[in-house]
Amino acid sequence: MKKHTKEGILWGVWMFVFMEVIFPLIKGEEITLKPMLFAIPFWAFAGFFISFVDRKYSFKKEKKS
Repeated sequence: MKKHTKEGILWGVWMFVFMEVIFPLIKGEEITLKPMLFAIPFWAFAGFFISFVDRKYSFKKEKKS
């Protein structure tokens, strides 16, 4: 697995855990299954998108140097 893909997956997992578990606990909200089921594909897509953007930015940065 490429470095950018790993970073994107880790970013997506971190954001999922923080936004769907930790943040609601801090706010004193109830954690329910329905929003979590929506959040899993959302944060997975966001992680892959971040990976894609990071990879494109890194290649452009390396070419300029």
